Order: sequence, then structure tokens, then C-alpha cells
Amino acid sequence: MLYKCVFSGSGGQGSALLAKLVCQAAIIDKLKVVMTQTYGIEQRGGDSTAFVIVSDSPIQNPLVEADGNLGIALSASTYETCLASMGNSGRLFYNSSLIKSEIEKAGLTQIPLMASDIAIEVGGSPRGLNLVLLGAAVASTKILKIETVEAVLQETIGNKKPALLETNLASFRAGLAKA
Repeated sequence: MLYKCVFSGSGGQGSALLAKLVCQAAIIDKLKVVMTQTYGIEQRGGDSTAFVIVSDSPIQNPLVEADGNLGIALSASTYETCLASMGNSGRLFYNSSLIKSEIEKAGLTQIPLMASDIAIEVGGSPRGLNLVLLGAAVASTKILKIETVEAVLQETIGNKKPALLETNLASFRAGLAKA
């Protein structure tokens, strides 16, 4: 099993959080994992992309170079960057609440989800859109165990911002149900 993940979003949308959650869950599940990130020039509000490789065997190359096989695009401004980092197979989940037109890429399955709208519906805010898409990706690919991701959410968000835990779990579970 080898997943080369690409998580792209604009500042504050949670692409770095997605990468952190996937890394922590992979470690708990005794998988090999490596993460790298890129950022725009702005500190807040700029585009960023996180790359995570998850494998059940040693990772030979820690780079994702236009060969990603699991992508999540959170915003319109990062969709094309995410798409360019994807290979010709795999799945790209994208937030169709913000990304209005899909660019075809041969061999790549693209899954549009109205993630911002779903997050508002289950939590009253679009901030959970990243977890909606993560839920759909986890359910669809089986990259990680659902209970492990929920435990990492409990530890990461529950300890830091306990008032947001239920909303974030609801967003993740809504994504699971949409897969």
C-alpha cells in the first residue's frame, strides 16, 4: 500500500491540519509516513500545499512529483496546483462549493463534494470543510482506520479546542457518509 497525498488550500482552510491528522493516524496504525509542505509568500491567507506519503513498507522517495494518488483540494485558487501534483490514477476530492469547473485529467477520478455547504449544514460554519473531504477520502480509499482518525481528532482538537470537537467529528462523519 502506497498513498502519495496532496492536500491544498488557502490559508486557514486546514490543509496543514489534514496532513498532521493523516500523519498522526498513520503512525498510530503502524504505517510509514513522511510529510512536506509548501506555502505562499503571505503568512495568513496564502495558498499552501501539504504532501504526505503513507506506506506499509519503507518509503524510498519522500517526494510527490506529479504522481500523487490521493488529493484533496479545498479552494479554487489551489485546485490547479493540486491537480498538477496528481498522477494519472488515483482520486482527487475537491470542494465543489468553491471549485465550479472541473479540469479533466486522463485516468484520474475526481470526486466533487459540496464540502463548505455540508460543513455549514452539520456545524454551522464552513470551517469543517477540510474534515468533510477527509472523511470522504478515508471512507473511499481505506487509507486509514476511521476509529484511528476519530481518536486523533479527539486528541488534537479535543485537547486544544474542546468546544470544537463535536463539530469537527460531525464534519468528518458527514464526509464518511458522502463517500
